[in-house]
Amino acid sequence: MVTMAPCEGLVPEANAKESQERDAHFTNVPPGKFKDRPACFDVGKTTAGWLEGKRIDDNIGPYWRIHNKLYDLTDFAPRHPGGKEWITMTQGTDVTEAFESSHIKLTAEKILPKYYVKDIDTPRSSPYTFHEDGFYRTLKRKVRPVLEKIGQGPNRQILLIQDGLFAGFVTLTVLASVTESYTFAVLAGFVLAMNIMCAHNFFHQRDNFRMYYWDFSLLTSHDWRISHGLSHHLFTNTRYDLEVVALEPLLVFLPKRDKSFLQRYAAQVYEVLLLPFGFFVELIKRIQIVATGQTTFRPENLLPFLELFVMCGLASSAVTGLKLWLVVHAASSTWFSGIGVVVAHHHPEIYHDGDTFRENPDWGLCQLDAVRDRIEVKGNLFLVCTTFGDHSLHHLLPTVDHSKLDALYPAFFETCREFNIPFEFLSHWELARGTYQQLARNEPNPNPPGYKVKHD
Repeated sequence: MVTMAPCEGLVPEANAKESQERDAHFTNVPPGKFKDRPACFDVGKTTAGWLEGKRIDDNIGPYWRIHNKLYDLTDFAPRHPGGKEWITMTQGTDVTEAFESSHIKLTAEKILPKYYVKDIDTPRSSPYTFHEDGFYRTLKRKVRPVLEKIGQGPNRQILLIQDGLFAGFVTLTVLASVTESYTFAVLAGFVLAMNIMCAHNFFHQRDNFRMYYWDFSLLTSHDWRISHGLSHHLFTNTRYDLEVVALEPLLVFLPKRDKSFLQRYAAQVYEVLLLPFGFFVELIKRIQIVATGQTTFRPENLLPFLELFVMCGLASSAVTGLKLWLVVHAASSTWFSGIGVVVAHHHPEIYHDGDTFRENPDWGLCQLDAVRDRIEVKGNLFLVCTTFGDHSLHHLLPTVDHSKLDALYPAFFETCREFNIPFEFLSHWELARGTYQQLARNEPNPNPPGYKVKHD
C-alpha cells in the first residue's frame, strides 16, 4: 500500500463572493437521499429500465434537472458538442452529476440560462453535493488551467495504442480463421478485450469513431454509455449502480445481512466459471430488449455478426468459423470481466451501499470512497488504457482522455492535502483479494469514510 499523507489545517482556495453566488444559483436546495428501492428494480435491470426508473424517481416531467433548476434542452440537443445522444436519452431525469463531471470549463454553465424553465424546490433523489468550496469543485478549478495548456483530448500515443490494438485484433482474427487455430482465436479474444478496455476511454467523450471499437465485442457502446457512464460512474457502488445491482443475486457485492452461504463463499468459485459467458449473456439480453421494443436496433449492433460472417467465410466450413468466433468472444469475456471485477471497486475498505455514509456528501469525496487505484499501472499509459488504470481520476474527470490524467496528479494531490484526504494506492493483489473478501462481507461498515482521519 502506498499512501499520500494528509496535510491538516489548510483551507481550500475560493473567491468567497463567487462561491456564494454560484452556490445560490445552483445548489440552494438541501441534499436529498437515495430511494430505498429505485424504480429500476421494478421496471427492469436493463439500460432502458434504468433510464425509465430514473425518470420515475426524479419525477420532473419532460425537462432536465441540474441542481435546483429545470431546463428544456430539446433545441440544444442537436448542437451539443458531446453529441445529441447524451442529451436525448437523459430527458426527464436529474443530470446534475453528469453535468458536473462532464464539464470542467465554465462554458456550459454560461449557456444554461438560455434554456432555463423554472426553479424546483423538491430535494433531489441523490444525496451528493457540489458546493463551490467543496472538494470536487476545488479540484476542477485546479485542473482547469492545466488542461487549458495540454488539452483534454487524446494525444498521439493513445491513438496509436487504440488503433494498434484494433489492428492486432483484426489480424489475429483473420489468422485464426485461415489457419483454424484456436490458439490464435484465444489471443484474438485477449487483444479484443484490451481493445475495448481502451475504447471505453473514447465512449466517455464526444461522439467519435473509435468508441465503436467497443462494439466489435458482444457489448454495445450505447448501452455502456448508460450502464457505465451514467449509472456506474455517477452513483458508484450504490443501489443506482447498474454494474453492481445487475449482477445480483449471483454476485452480491453490497454488504447485505441476508446473503446466503453460497452468495458469500461459493460465489468466489463460480464467479470464475461464469467469466467466459458474460458477453454472451449481454448479447442475449440485448436481443431480448430489442425484440420487446424496450430499445431500438442500432447499426453498430451488426459488427460482431460481421465478424462471424467473415470468419465463416475464411474458415473451411461455417461450423468451424462459428466455433472460432465463440472462442474469440469467450476469451474476450474472460479477460475483460476478470480484470474489470477486481481492479478498482470492491474491497472491505471501499464504500458500498449499506455502509455508513460520509458526513460530507461532496460528490468527489464519495467517488474516492468507492474507488481505489493500483500502484503497478501508474505511469504506464498502455497498462492504464488496457486495465482501467488511473481509476480515481477517471471517475472524477471521466471526459478527460486517459492520456492526460497523469498530468493532473499534482493538482489532485494538492486538493487531497487541502481537504485532509489520505489518498492511497493499493497493489493489484490487495484489490483482487479484497474483491472476494467483499463478496463474503455481510455486515455494513458502521464507520463513515474518513472517520480515521477525523479522529487521528
